[in-house]
Amino acid sequence: MRLSSALAIAAPAALLAGQEGEHAKGFATILAKEIEANVTWIAAPELEGRDSPSDGLTRAAQFLEDRLKAYGAEPVEGSWRHSFTNTYTVPVEADCKLEFLAAEGETVEVLGFGKDFVPLPVCAGEAEGELVFAGFGLTDTEERYDDLKGVKVTGRVVLIVEGEPRHRKLFAGPELTRDADVHKKVGDMAKAGAAGVLVVRRSPAEATRGPDGKPIDPPALFYRHTWAVWADGRGYPQRERKPALPVLEITEAAASKLLGEDVVALAQSMDRRGKPEHKEREGSRAFLRTRFEERPVQMDNVVAMVPGTDETLASEIVVLGAHYDHIGVDPWGRIGCGADDNGSGTAALLELAEAFAAARPRRSVLFAFFAAEEDGLIGSDRFCVEPPIAKERMVAMLNMDMLGIGEEDEVAVIGTHVNPGFENILKRAARLKPTKVKTIETNQGRDLWERSDHYSFHKIGVPVLFFTEGYSETDNKDYHTYRDTIDTLDFEKIERSTRLVFNTAWLCANDDERPAKPR
Repeated sequence: MRLSSALAIAAPAALLAGQEGEHAKGFATILAKEIEANVTWIAAPELEGRDSPSDGLTRAAQFLEDRLKAYGAEPVEGSWRHSFTNTYTVPVEADCKLEFLAAEGETVEVLGFGKDFVPLPVCAGEAEGELVFAGFGLTDTEERYDDLKGVKVTGRVVLIVEGEPRHRKLFAGPELTRDADVHKKVGDMAKAGAAGVLVVRRSPAEATRGPDGKPIDPPALFYRHTWAVWADGRGYPQRERKPALPVLEITEAAASKLLGEDVVALAQSMDRRGKPEHKEREGSRAFLRTRFEERPVQMDNVVAMVPGTDETLASEIVVLGAHYDHIGVDPWGRIGCGADDNGSGTAALLELAEAFAAARPRRSVLFAFFAAEEDGLIGSDRFCVEPPIAKERMVAMLNMDMLGIGEEDEVAVIGTHVNPGFENILKRAARLKPTKVKTIETNQGRDLWERSDHYSFHKIGVPVLFFTEGYSETDNKDYHTYRDTIDTLDFEKIERSTRLVFNTAWLCANDDERPAKPR
């Protein structure tokens, strides 16, 4: 079904008595500038790609909760969170240590797990040796760049900076080369005879400003449970990583403390000059130890509700959803910011929460921001297995995933092939109030049917629609790459799509009859 522009600008469908003004109030709150402000925060490099689990995901969840409270939404069954667990390989905190002796006879400094250091995934063991700083730990014959030249690493604990110099002419610029892979660096250190490695995590080159105009806090140190894998083939194969050496990732502040020099300034000097630097810490002793185990880790879906106004229908729920996680950071230190996937859908869902809080419909509306979608729809699956409200109360589920790329006046909507009753609702939604969406494409994209959170609801018998930008992986060159950044988005397109979802959800929340069950 393709709705023509003539149909989209036809006379508005009749609204329920007394509801036209309410609908208009909500519709007017959906604004491109607010969407941009919220995506800027959600997709900021400081959140390091919102991997599930991660500190960035936790910070994003709190941001969403704060926004929902400000809009006037309410918790669901007394809580803003729907928690679940998934099993990961995690460090055993009691068996992870970093100790440092600057010189013979001085006090041993014990650094803190999660504050000063975290282990590098799968790099278990223990090491002790004199500390030496070896720049970025890079050896690249093509670039004639060698951080290890003239540096004795045998039997030592080597301190290096993640990634590559931020130099516009060296290596591959922001693309980074395979030499920046932390596992390759560690392998090179092992071949050179190093005892262990300390890798300094760098802060973003520039601070991002949030909706309040204030700089977003730099990323906190957090153990990276998984690595991002890019979809465009520009990365390198994610071979099974074997622990060549024990490795810890440490903060810039901790590195400066160990080296006795400002490591941030050293890294910036190498950025500017494009030349290696190394520093000796003679007489020092560094000791590190790591151990891992498998165990469940908790994550949160963020949930909120706008109660309905109709005494009979308020117990029924229209669910609006979007996943707020993304794929995190790769071993090169490149961040998958996930501005389109799915900062765009997350910001759209926030706008819908604000809109429905301003315009109360007859049925209740539940807003669900899902974690761990990128790991296989885990958050939405757990939501549907153990829902905070009975599934029988769910009238419909509308999902938004990637709304910011492509033709400005086109939206792809998937799901009418199993929920044909939605075809009429979409036609009415296009006429309800002009959204500037001229084409609603419902005949393509079925290869994506099982790949976003609506599918978890479809499996339990809830009628669903999936709103997206109509991309295919070949059309969207930035999909699941570090290039999915805020500067690629069309915020006017997201506004139009969000308004179409609002019209559709409004009808689902106000019609006398529920949409038919999936066939």
